[in-house]
Amino acid sequence: MFHWIKRLFSKPSCALCGKRARDPIPYRNSRNEPVVVCRICSDYAERRAYRKR
Repeated sequence: MFHWIKRLFSKPSCALCGKRARDPIPYRNSRNEPVVVCRICSDYAERRAYRKR
């Protein structure tokens, strides 16, 4: 149960680098699934044709 509560309040991790996203930017991937990308990886996400939500 503690793990579930911890996951609920923790910051999401970046879909590209796997680190914790400080300034998360919401994107959608090619399968139209919502993903979170950190500010550093946002340029790479736009090159990979991720769409902003």
